[in-house]
Amino acid sequence: MNLKVRKKASFTHYLHNHKNGVSQFFKKDAVGYVKEVLNCKYPEESITDLVAEEALQYLLFDFKNTVLFPAPKKQTFKFIDLFAGIGGFRLAFQNIGGKCVFTSEWDKYSKMTYQANFGEVPFGDITKPETKSYIPDNFDVLCAGFPCQSFSIAGKRGGFEDTRGTLFFDVAEIIKKKQPKAFFLENVKGLRNHDKGKTLKTILNTLRNDLGYYVPEPQIINAKEYGVPQNRERIFIVGFRKDLGISEFEYPKGTNKNVSLNDILEKEEVLVKYYLGVTQKGRAFRTHSFFEEKSKKGVQTNASIPNAA
Repeated sequence: MNLKVRKKASFTHYLHNHKNGVSQFFKKDAVGYVKEVLNCKYPEESITDLVAEEALQYLLFDFKNTVLFPAPKKQTFKFIDLFAGIGGFRLAFQNIGGKCVFTSEWDKYSKMTYQANFGEVPFGDITKPETKSYIPDNFDVLCAGFPCQSFSIAGKRGGFEDTRGTLFFDVAEIIKKKQPKAFFLENVKGLRNHDKGKTLKTILNTLRNDLGYYVPEPQIINAKEYGVPQNRERIFIVGFRKDLGISEFEYPKGTNKNVSLNDILEKEEVLVKYYLGVTQKGRAFRTHSFFEEKSKKGVQTNASIPNAA
C-alpha cells in the first residue's frame, strides 16, 4: 500500500472519527492528502498545512450526507474491521450501535465497494507494520474474517509463535497489543476439521492460553437459519477479556423463518449506479432483474451472475 493510498485511507478515516478522539491517529496523513489535492487543483497557490487543515475542517460539513450506510447516531462501542470485504461485519455492528474506527482490506474491488457503501477507504495489507501503525487504541471489539491456513506445529504445543507467518498471527498480534474487550472471528466451516483439527486447536490454544481470553466453544452457524436467503455455513469464534468476568456465552438461536431471495429484492427499478456491469457491447446485467426473474419462475439460485459475452 503506497503512501498516497494510505493518505487517502487516513483522510476518510479522519472524516469518520473526528468527534470520537480517534482522529489523532489519522490527522497528519489526512492533512497531507488534502494538501496534495489542493496543490494539484491550485498549482499557482501556496498551500500551507494551515490552509489544508482549514479545508479539511470545511469538508466535514458535507461528508455525512454522502454516506450510504452511515454510523449510528447513538454509538455504544467501538470496533475495528479486519479482512473487511465489502462491509458485512460493519453493517451488522453499526446496526447494534457500533462505531467502526479502523478498516483493513487488500482486494482492490472490495475496497471500491466498501468505499461506496461507507464512504471510507480501507487500509491495505494488515501484515504490514505501517498498516498496523494506524490502528487506534481503546477500541472495544476486534472483528476479523481471516482465511484458513495451516500452521507448522511439528511436535509443538501449538501456540502464538507457532502461528507466525499466517494471517491469524497478525490477528493474534493485534489482540495481544491492543487488548480489546472482545473479538468476533469468522472462518469457513472446514476450519473445524482442517489439518485433522490441529489448526482450530492451535487457534483456541493461542486465544485462551497465550492471550488470556475466555473463549467458548466455536459454533457453526448457517445464515439461512437467521433470515438470510443463502445456504452459508461459517464457524464463529468469540472471546472476552478475562478481567471482564464473563464466564458464559450462548450463541443466538435461529429465527426459523424461511426467506426467499424474492423477499429481499427491491420492488422498484434500481438506479443505474447499482448495475453489476456493462460489457464492451454495451449490455448490462443487473442483479435485481436477473434474480427477480429466476425467483418468479421458482428457480433456486446460488447468487451466481452470468458472465457477459
